[in-house]
Amino acid sequence: MMEGAGIRNGAPADREFVADLARQVFSTYGEYDRILPDCLDDPQFHTLVSELGDGPAGFCMLSIGDGVGEVVAVAVDPLQQSRGIGRQLMEAMVEDARELGIRVLVLKTATRNLCAQGLFRTIGFEETGRVAGYYSSGQAAIGMRMRL
Repeated sequence: MMEGAGIRNGAPADREFVADLARQVFSTYGEYDRILPDCLDDPQFHTLVSELGDGPAGFCMLSIGDGVGEVVAVAVDPLQQSRGIGRQLMEAMVEDARELGIRVLVLKTATRNLCAQGLFRTIGFEETGRVAGYYSSGQAAIGMRMRL
């Protein structure tokens, strides 16, 4: 874990942070800056936020279904990337998912996002297939799954 970094539950007060960060890191995939902030108000979603000394640095968002959780977003401030924040968020989300009774985690990530794919694999996700044209921009995605 990074010194000075902490993980907390996301809240409606994080709407602006989530929108801004989603705009920075997901704009090539679609309008996630409009979609994701609304998830903070939805009890079917669980959000974690990574905090550094000067404020939030990243978030991870999980959609909760019947025994299945879908990681819908993992985002880290571009100025804070490559410091372990994404891994810290994902590992915390895996633990929270277990506590929530989730038996399987699934996610999709862009075929071009090799960094994220590597992170997910080292945590225990396995590729389940590819989805052509998954993102509104037309990019393909890789489906991944992890049993808890």
